[in-house]
Amino acid sequence: MNVHKTAVNAPAGKPDPAASMPAASMPAAKSSASASATAPPPLLPAVPRSVSAMIASAGLPADKLSASIISFARFFSLPIKPELMASIRRQAFAPQSQAAQPENAPEPGPAAKGREALSLAASAAEGKGVELHPKGLEAFAEAIDPDWQKRQEGDGRQRGRRNKNGEREEEKAPSKTAPVTASAVEEMALGSAQNDPLLAVLNKLPGKNGQRWIVLPFSFSENGREFRVSLRILLETGQAANSAACMALDVAEYGAEYGGAEYGGAENSTSLRRWLFVIEAANGSAKKLSANSLTVHIQPELPQKALAQISRELANLLEIPQERVFVKNRTESFPCESGRADQLRSVDEAV
Repeated sequence: MNVHKTAVNAPAGKPDPAASMPAASMPAAKSSASASATAPPPLLPAVPRSVSAMIASAGLPADKLSASIISFARFFSLPIKPELMASIRRQAFAPQSQAAQPENAPEPGPAAKGREALSLAASAAEGKGVELHPKGLEAFAEAIDPDWQKRQEGDGRQRGRRNKNGEREEEKAPSKTAPVTASAVEEMALGSAQNDPLLAVLNKLPGKNGQRWIVLPFSFSENGREFRVSLRILLETGQAANSAACMALDVAEYGAEYGGAEYGGAENSTSLRRWLFVIEAANGSAKKLSANSLTVHIQPELPQKALAQISRELANLLEIPQERVFVKNRTESFPCESGRADQLRSVDEAV
């Protein structure tokens, strides 16, 4: 757009400022006036859109699943396009193992959590440029959500590892014959991914945003309790060596009926406790725990006094300054992936 400068006559009876200006200074004055007239207006800072606004612009139903899909899309740097968001939502209802239900129908807690796991899996696959068939998508979601297999068993399905086609293979219950050490955990995590052809391929694929999100599921039993784990790592791949920007250790524990009584919580009939340990990297490395922040999400809910006690214990155990250890009750299925994208940590209550 061209900016035209118009001449304005001086009011009658008043001297023209330009007439009394020395001739030598007039070109400079004209140049300055021209520059100020053509200079673009200052750019205003962009105002981030709320999750509810993005849900509306994407044409999604205003519910919790849509909020999760938007957050997952932001986590994997996906464009918030109506067609893509609708596709991810459809995939959360597509697997044949799920009972056919309308997309807007209310669902019980376990089913809703399964939809979120499926939408996270679909978002991650899209970020890697991959479209998964329903069985493959379900296998990927199973690796992401450590509670998935247990819920499937409750429906009478046979446990098992997935083959390259996403179909189940018979597998024995997890067992432990040696102490659980760091090296043993590493062997279990790497071994489970290597023995799953689909997961091995997906873990090697980088995302379109230059990051690589990998999933390492494993399980073991100890002292009468069963532990199912999903280790999810976000790698920065644009550097000379891959570095972990964020690590999430998602643990589902079974076999004890408690609600955190050892920390002051009330006894209850649940047999599941969930622990999510999220390490945010500092100085480009997630290995130096003392320099990083640790956030722990716990389920079932514990009183604030108990959370503070756990925070102190973890700080002492891991030698992390206590001001960098945050312990809170878990309110989301995947708080790491849904809370890290552009600080989208809150969802409008109307959603």
